[in-house]
Amino acid sequence: PRAASRAVCASHPSREGPSRDGRPLVRGASAGADLSLSSADSSVCLDANTLSSLASNSHSLASNTVSAAGPSLTPPPVGSSVEPLAPRDERHLEEMVAAAAALQQRLALGDSAAPTHEREKGSDKLLAAFAEHASCNTSYAALLPDGMATPYFHKLLAWRLRTPWMAPALRDADEQAMGQAEPFAHISTVSRKADDADKALAVQRETLRLHIHQLTSASEMKAEQSAIGACDKLLGLFSRHSGDASQALPAHDGGSVLADEAPRPTEARYRRSASGEMREAGRIDEAALFMTEHGMLPLVHLLRVTTSSKVIYKLLELLNAILDHGSKVVCETACLLGVIPAVKGFVEPHNPQPTRLEAARFAHTMCTRSELTLQMFVACYGLPALVQLLLAPAASHELVLFSIDAIKSVLDMRGRSPRNDLCRSFAELGLLELLVSAMHEINRQHSLHAERASEIFLLFSCADTVVKARIATRKVLPELMQVIESPGGYTPGLVLKILRTIKHLCMGEAQHLDELQRAKAIPHLVTLLHRSDSTAEMKAQCVNALYLLCKISRSRQEEAAVSGVLPPLQALINGGSPLKQFALPIVCDIAKASKRARAELKQHKGVQFYLRLLSTEYWQEAALDALLVWLLDESTYVAKIIEAPQGVQALQVVMEVQNDSFANMLDPLRKIVYNSVPVCRALGKVDGALGVSPFVQALVKRLQHPSTLVRRLLLAMLESIYKQHQSPKQLVELHKLVPVVKKIKERDPGVLVQEIASQLYASFEAHAIL
Repeated sequence: PRAASRAVCASHPSREGPSRDGRPLVRGASAGADLSLSSADSSVCLDANTLSSLASNSHSLASNTVSAAGPSLTPPPVGSSVEPLAPRDERHLEEMVAAAAALQQRLALGDSAAPTHEREKGSDKLLAAFAEHASCNTSYAALLPDGMATPYFHKLLAWRLRTPWMAPALRDADEQAMGQAEPFAHISTVSRKADDADKALAVQRETLRLHIHQLTSASEMKAEQSAIGACDKLLGLFSRHSGDASQALPAHDGGSVLADEAPRPTEARYRRSASGEMREAGRIDEAALFMTEHGMLPLVHLLRVTTSSKVIYKLLELLNAILDHGSKVVCETACLLGVIPAVKGFVEPHNPQPTRLEAARFAHTMCTRSELTLQMFVACYGLPALVQLLLAPAASHELVLFSIDAIKSVLDMRGRSPRNDLCRSFAELGLLELLVSAMHEINRQHSLHAERASEIFLLFSCADTVVKARIATRKVLPELMQVIESPGGYTPGLVLKILRTIKHLCMGEAQHLDELQRAKAIPHLVTLLHRSDSTAEMKAQCVNALYLLCKISRSRQEEAAVSGVLPPLQALINGGSPLKQFALPIVCDIAKASKRARAELKQHKGVQFYLRLLSTEYWQEAALDALLVWLLDESTYVAKIIEAPQGVQALQVVMEVQNDSFANMLDPLRKIVYNSVPVCRALGKVDGALGVSPFVQALVKRLQHPSTLVRRLLLAMLESIYKQHQSPKQLVELHKLVPVVKKIKERDPGVLVQEIASQLYASFEAHAIL
């Protein structure tokens, strides 16, 4: 179909020429046939009568005209059920396709002065209405003259009109040879006349060009007053009010607000599209026209050569107005013209505050408008400029807010951006020390930006050890600890992000942990764990950080115990919290830390807690180790609690353990039995109701264990209990130990097991039990 339509287009007369208002026209074969059509005019209606006239004219043209190339035999489109037609009908089909193609060209190019998106919207609307007309879905017989055979052009025509194809303009090379009227020349020409709005737009365009020329002349002659005048006039065209421009601050989405929540008064006059473009209703795109008229070149040149602070301020104000008013394409084009190197130096502290503010607004725009402008800003060594905005900030905090937004955009850069290297670069520039002070300074008035600053610290804490080392310094860590020390003065989100930052630092090297200990991280974390207003997520981060801090350091374990970490951790364990797996190791390790730490355990019934823990799977071994260490240090105190019925029952649970940790628990249990006579006698005490010792009875049952090590340790405990028992003969008789020991002595494959059994059997003989 496309080949057929192009063949007919090449053989039909037409010519192009400018219209009265400068718009290109498509003319037919008849003289003066103006085919200009405005796509924005909704009065055009392509109905069945119009198409019938087209068919009639096309049929007449096909009947009276002989093509130099002869009849075309172009096949129908793929997938259609079109049957082969006679040459005359095929010619008719070609004429209809050519008419549809020319009509599509006419609709699409009728008003070239309108913006592209408006022209496409109008053309698509008219073509869709024509293609989806009811007549296209029923019969085409009514569209043709009476007595004429119905051709199979309807499927091809409908398909062509539904396809976004731009047909070439018709040529008039064979106009005189054809000698026929253009097929749809009878359709009345529709051309929108210039109205008051068009005249106003033309005036705006010429005014803008005049001011750009004035700015160019000022750049060439280095005339400061002329440059200031041109900037003022251009600012008026861009509808920028000086009061609003000086008060605008960055918002969360990259826009501008007076504070974190209040929008600018003038923003209601603008409509921002999804792509971030800003336009004022009823005006031309001055920013795009400014670029096409080469206005950015003299602006950049003046920024590079002028030394007047007044001129620089005006130029920066104009530049920000252009970038705010223009699309991201305008910003990207400005970057290519070298605007970033020309502006980034004006953020330095020695510049006047208004100049720094405009330069900061420019940096914020570059870092938040599009990914390409952000990459070009970083490539132009713009990171030092963002850090310098934090130096000597004003009381209104605008520079700090712009800097925080821009830095966050740099670190959130999508794609294969080297975030770790960017963090290193920022750290070397001294960002962390400045940012932590700025976070505290802006927290009260701009809490959202303070929280965004904490997000930056969180990103830095996820970097490599070099970056973490810059955070774990005495200039940064104490400032971060202020947030945990007084969480009520900050938002929960900020406190949570700082806690996550500290947790990531705890995952680093040992020197980072030492710095955290010197910064009093453990007392602050414990205090936050005690607070009733701490959220569950905050407590989770505190417990994780404490676990990492106390894992291998006895001094930090002692500090945690003295700071009061035991009550909240015990509450988490007893309540079955998911944090139990991090809290239990801390509590068990405190018993091994020092006497002072064990003194804190005494106050919170540590021995009873460990005995209860012997019933908890997977933590029995840690609890038994803690009891052994404490028993060896304070035997009298610990043994007094263990020899109670609850303590003996808890140790008996160890003998009934069926998992793999049973073998690991026997050695500390044997040491407890060996080193404490009261505990040993309590375990061997005969229960009057049962007639046996429950512990010894359980021990004898486990003597059949397949492991030689387990059997040796069990016999060693049995020997200790026998030697310390007050009635050893009764113990042997009640538990029938003689045949059990004799069997092990004679048949056990373990040499050490046989040796212990022989010694025990000899003891039985010495006490005349046999």
